[in-house]
Amino acid sequence: MSTLTLAEMYARQGLHGRAREILRRLSAEGDPEAQRKLAEMGDGAGRQIELLTELLARVQQRRGER
Repeated sequence: MSTLTLAEMYARQGLHGRAREILRRLSAEGDPEAQRKLAEMGDGAGRQIELLTELLARVQQRRGER
């Protein structure tokens, strides 16, 4: 059984994908609290990809400056 508490535990443990999966399921069932928490979490990977892309650009720039 998936609950908000379980989703919160997963999120605290860094298992954001599992937390989102539970929150999506609960949101689809109409749970407004799950919808709110899911919105707060954001899409997750989008920001990480953005940060990694910026880091890669900096590394490539520094390598080009040598």
